[in-house]
Amino acid sequence: MQTSPIVVGAAVIYFIIIFGIGYFTRKASLNPMDYYVAGRKVGSFVNGAALAATYLSPASFLGLPAFIFIMGYPFWWALIGIIGGMPLASMLTAAPLRKYAPISFTDYYADRYESDKAMRIVAGLPVLVSGWAYVVLSLVGTALFMMAILKIPYQYAVIIGAIAVLFYVYLGGMVSTTWATAFQGILMAVAAVAAALAILVKFGGFAGLGDAVYANNPNFWLAPGAVPGKASHPVMSIWTGMVSFYFVWHFGFATMPYTVVRFFTAMDLKSARRAVAWCTLIGGAMYWGLIIIGTSARMVIETLHPLMTQLGAKNAVDLLGKIKGLYNVGGVAVTDYSMVSAVEALNNPWLLGLLVAGGLAIAMSTASGWVMVLNVMIGRDWMGKVFGSKWAIDNPVKSMRVWSVIIIIIGTVFAFNPIALVLDLSGWAFVTIIATTGAPMILGIWWPRATKAAAFSTILVFLPLTFFSWLYAKNALGSPHWFFLSQKPNLIPVGHQMYWIPVAFIFFIIVSLLTKPCSQETVQKYCNDLH
Repeated sequence: MQTSPIVVGAAVIYFIIIFGIGYFTRKASLNPMDYYVAGRKVGSFVNGAALAATYLSPASFLGLPAFIFIMGYPFWWALIGIIGGMPLASMLTAAPLRKYAPISFTDYYADRYESDKAMRIVAGLPVLVSGWAYVVLSLVGTALFMMAILKIPYQYAVIIGAIAVLFYVYLGGMVSTTWATAFQGILMAVAAVAAALAILVKFGGFAGLGDAVYANNPNFWLAPGAVPGKASHPVMSIWTGMVSFYFVWHFGFATMPYTVVRFFTAMDLKSARRAVAWCTLIGGAMYWGLIIIGTSARMVIETLHPLMTQLGAKNAVDLLGKIKGLYNVGGVAVTDYSMVSAVEALNNPWLLGLLVAGGLAIAMSTASGWVMVLNVMIGRDWMGKVFGSKWAIDNPVKSMRVWSVIIIIIGTVFAFNPIALVLDLSGWAFVTIIATTGAPMILGIWWPRATKAAAFSTILVFLPLTFFSWLYAKNALGSPHWFFLSQKPNLIPVGHQMYWIPVAFIFFIIVSLLTKPCSQETVQKYCNDLH
């Protein structure tokens, strides 16, 4: 397929807007508080749109439709569960953390658990691991959409995307990131809804689309592991859907560093709560579109995509494999291209231009959000507060800019050859961060009995456990979705080793009950007074 001037034009307009935001907010770098948390002046709608774009990463825009493409209808529940769980964040963490008003993600842990230096290092370790995974998957997503625009080799697309993200983060910090990300949040929702509506119109509405999907793949509506004509696999149906994804993602929204820092930027408590409502509305619209796209992707590719004939592909999966070779895509990232291929098959350059602009928006917004989390944590917390670097203390913005460059370079290197699909990288990051820092944050806010020993031990125990179990399941058993201790892994699907999260919460509670609580003054200030 040839490069479309319309698609390239849409991307050019998008980049002009993003670079313009970075340029015109560059003066924010003169004030460290503006660079850290946008001066705490962000309104609810802008913050809500930014929350949606930051939290709903390429794992959502590319990964979730790709998993519907791979697994079929049961994966719908992942998208529904994520959106359904979002409002809980306003109750669990949004308002309390805005009332507390920290600057960095590790500030609360240091204050609540009475350890200004050691806790910043320990709480920052899972943030570092998760941030690495998210920066990598975001650059992968950016590159896949750049491929769709320019028809260039994957590695060049990664570099272009990395430079673009670095530009506006480097110049304007959180101010630039907030306004750029808010614009990106609206754009990604519009793109997903527009593509879904085009597909529905093409196939005559919901009924026509359902018939076309069934005619192309009668097994689409069955759970993985189910035998046609028999009942679906009950464990896979329940665990993949209502239980695991709802549980993980609603806690994720309340505790993930790149969403938590958005609460810090809100003007006040009401603004923080309303931002979550706007985020749910914008994200819900996008997810509705992604469900339609993911459901139709295999059928649309196999029946309409011109490369099916030109490349002699047997089916959609085979075509994606041929595209991987055509554009030299590294690692396993090509399956995440299924959504783009489905929209390409509609042969509407205006629609594809809007989609790739939306895809660039969601990928770049997540990357920039995580870069801000990491550069503040390393440049301010670790270098300044822990190790007492005079240069970092006297030059906070310069320090964070240096780390922004380093973080982007490291992410770019790993994005050249990603070790897993974007949703699998996201799932690993989710499980790691929630199993380690989730209980200390949520229970620290809402349970006076939460202790320093429990916080330290939960992070130090579950960081290596989640790391080992995910890697072992992926490399030894063939998928990060198998329980790593199972002798028959095909019988126990666990979705990114999600069971560690409830286990970590139970572990934290038990250790807290057995160890000395924090001082009454600390509990009053960082627990009771935040309610």
